[in-house]
Amino acid sequence: MAASSTSQCYRAVRHHLRPHYDGIWVPDSLLALAFERYTATFTTGSRFGSSVPGPMEHRKRLAKRHMGELRLGQPHAAAPIWELANLVDLTQWKWKPPVPTDARRRLDTNTSEMRAISDVVLNPLRSLFPQPTDNATDEARGLDDVLLPQYVTLSGVAETLPGRMIDAALEPLSRVTLKSTDAIPIFSRFCGGWEQALAKGLFHGQAVGTVLAGITDGLEAKSIGADSPKTTDRLKLLLMEATIDGLSKGGNRQTESFDHVAWNETLRGISKIQKNTIRVFTKAIACIPEHHLGAVSPGILENLDAFLSALGGDTEPSTLLRQTSKMATPLKRLGQSELRFIVEGAIQKVLDYTRVDGINFPLVRFSWLVLLARLPSVDMEYLAQVCIALEAGPIDQPLTEFEICRLFLVWENNQTPIKHYTGIHNVLKSRGRRSYGLLSKQLWTSRQFHHVRCFSEFLHAIGRDTAINMIAKAASCPRRKGSTILANIAVGMRKPQTAIEILYLYEKSRRYKSSFWGSRFGLDALELLTWVPGFDHKRLWRALRILPSRRLKNRCSRHQLRGLNKHQMIRMSAVGIVTGMSPHLTSRKAFSLIMDCCLNLQRHNTKLPLPFLRALIHNATRQLVEGQPGVTSRLRYVLYIINHQLGGAEARRIGMAMERRRRHNFGLE
Repeated sequence: MAASSTSQCYRAVRHHLRPHYDGIWVPDSLLALAFERYTATFTTGSRFGSSVPGPMEHRKRLAKRHMGELRLGQPHAAAPIWELANLVDLTQWKWKPPVPTDARRRLDTNTSEMRAISDVVLNPLRSLFPQPTDNATDEARGLDDVLLPQYVTLSGVAETLPGRMIDAALEPLSRVTLKSTDAIPIFSRFCGGWEQALAKGLFHGQAVGTVLAGITDGLEAKSIGADSPKTTDRLKLLLMEATIDGLSKGGNRQTESFDHVAWNETLRGISKIQKNTIRVFTKAIACIPEHHLGAVSPGILENLDAFLSALGGDTEPSTLLRQTSKMATPLKRLGQSELRFIVEGAIQKVLDYTRVDGINFPLVRFSWLVLLARLPSVDMEYLAQVCIALEAGPIDQPLTEFEICRLFLVWENNQTPIKHYTGIHNVLKSRGRRSYGLLSKQLWTSRQFHHVRCFSEFLHAIGRDTAINMIAKAASCPRRKGSTILANIAVGMRKPQTAIEILYLYEKSRRYKSSFWGSRFGLDALELLTWVPGFDHKRLWRALRILPSRRLKNRCSRHQLRGLNKHQMIRMSAVGIVTGMSPHLTSRKAFSLIMDCCLNLQRHNTKLPLPFLRALIHNATRQLVEGQPGVTSRLRYVLYIINHQLGGAEARRIGMAMERRRRHNFGLE
């Protein structure tokens, strides 16, 4: 059979493509490298396992067979036709020794083309240096030699540019002293060029941090022994302000993404300046978008750490309040999640100051709490949690009365403005001791009752319940007769916060010019006091001079019953209404108490008010509503009172309604 035409074509192509050499020279270095790779890969020795070849063994054998087929000098290779184009002609390969990276950059470099490209990159940076009017050409050439020497190609510009920028900033200052008047103008010109370079996006990320760290380290090294720390800090502030302006201008371009690394490096540089940097920090935070503030939280934490460390010395109270007010301005832009993360980190940093010598830990703790109280997103509950966490630190030194009162004044004034805030703060500052009673008295006398109630809630949240008794006693006075009686009962029950609430309701009724007992305020106060499990109504009866049924009958028989004025009748009616509708009393106990009030009013020929009768009916029909038949004697007695007070028609209508309800409960309908 004749050979296939495809096979003949294949042999002809292989004959022409096959090299005319049967061997190739391999250098010793290549053999050594192959041996090293072999020893690094096959170090486990023989394989233990099944002798059946798996998928990896199959691939290994196939590759070995394939390499054998491509061996030089083999006349009949079984390689497929599609692999002929991939065969390498080894006769054209020449070995060359390895070339270093720097030497490789210098080879085959087109100087004119590289100079044109470097001009495009370095033109914005030429403004970093002051250009004199004379010899402008020589200066420009000298600048290019400094920034981009002849042997440097464009691929190395990004690597050497931060170092060149550091030299460009420090070299002019080496000719003058930091005390001289020329240092600041010279450095200001560099800062202007640095700002333009950042605005055009020539530096990003860690490169910005490298330049800032190098310049600040150089300034510190130059200031050693020169007795010029103020000038050095001023130069650092100029550098940070230029960096902030440049990054903010560069970030305005829509093509640029937010460079959180550069901003973090900038904030870290601000925190290392030994000077009041609140203004620069506020400027930096204002330039950062709100949705990117979480990315720069490490830089914010470092600035807070530096701020608290500065206040940890002997700081005056007025200075502390003023500086915390300034520092709170940039922190107000933080969201809820970012603020909680920063607060947790700041609490740990504050607790770390207990082991630092020369730092007043109570002052640092109070400074952080005041700063936290000035933030609008911090509520009372969270502020109290932070107070408890800081008080539970290694040092057993709780917050003083004066610190708690000042902290509450700052937080409350930030939430709702306090009248005469400065005057109250000055009074607390002058007295010092017994701050709880003094603050509550100042708020009571200025008729700011809402703030007194908030103060009692704050004291309760931080575990100062004993102090609330002092506030309640200071607020109670003979002028508040009815409210004082209820407040004293609450204090005796060890519920001082309820006493504050009762006094607040009384003052609120006075503001609306309404009767305390005859309005909703008195009923609310009685509910706060009596609608609790286990309340002793006998104490309330004695305080309000309400006679029980037996004692009332005895006095009537002896003609020793005292008369009641209108105010006492209204008060007794309010007590009966609240007692009859109490959810914490059984129907029998509540009916007995409400009947005491009813008999006291009837003995003085007083017409029962309509709300009192409604409470009486509510108590008597409670079992009917619950699906029970009810007590017949109570229902008859209630209908008798209604007939006597409202008439027979109304009593008949209510009685028919009761009867229908009873029949429904018995299933007779």
